[in-house]
Amino acid sequence: MFLRKTIVLLLMVPVLSMTFGIAEFGVERIMFKLVTQHLQQGKVSKVEAEIYYSSLEGKLLTRFIEPVEQLAVTNRFGEISIYNESEQTVYRAQSQEYSSENHMLYFFLQGKTRDLGLRELGFRQTSTEISDDLVISFWEAPSSVRHHISKVELVHQDFVPVYSAYYNAEGDVVRKVYYTGYEDFLHIRLPLSITEFNYLPDGDSIVSRMRLSDVLINQEARSSWFEFEIPPNARIIE
Repeated sequence: MFLRKTIVLLLMVPVLSMTFGIAEFGVERIMFKLVTQHLQQGKVSKVEAEIYYSSLEGKLLTRFIEPVEQLAVTNRFGEISIYNESEQTVYRAQSQEYSSENHMLYFFLQGKTRDLGLRELGFRQTSTEISDDLVISFWEAPSSVRHHISKVELVHQDFVPVYSAYYNAEGDVVRKVYYTGYEDFLHIRLPLSITEFNYLPDGDSIVSRMRLSDVLINQEARSSWFEFEIPPNARIIE
């Protein structure tokens, strides 16, 4: 299913998970537009969506506009519903990877940019280096994930992350992420551009670029989509 894969690839960060809400940082709701471009084997695909997130409810609604119009609603428990309005159908599933607390910007909204949630996942900081105005830290993975990720490199500049790299068990980089275009909103700083390189075992790679725009927070974030509920008579599909 197109939308299910899109949610995992574009809107979730499976290796990151937080444990407390963002309301204490003054952000109760946020909405923004998201345009994502994928490049793989010379082919470019583009996805346009709108994001509506309420921290008090832990509810994340993604309104996909292009290339298809569908809605995805998930909560902090990982319960997800993918709704096709034209067909009046809904697909439901549950997995921690779908949790609204795994959203790509969740750790920024929490003000937890120092380690991107790695410490809570059991990663251990092993060293720190200073290079000009960059702070480079290395994190060793816990044994539970070491077969997949052995260590993570984080690079900070002006107290915000600008780069992260993930290494596999053989010591090869399998994922790079660049955070750029920071802007201040209320009590938080958000990167408006996130570029990710995922390196596949066959030597190919997937390049994804996410661009945020029209960011509105709290009182400025007004939309009926925050109250949207999937119709109870929608036909459930497998």
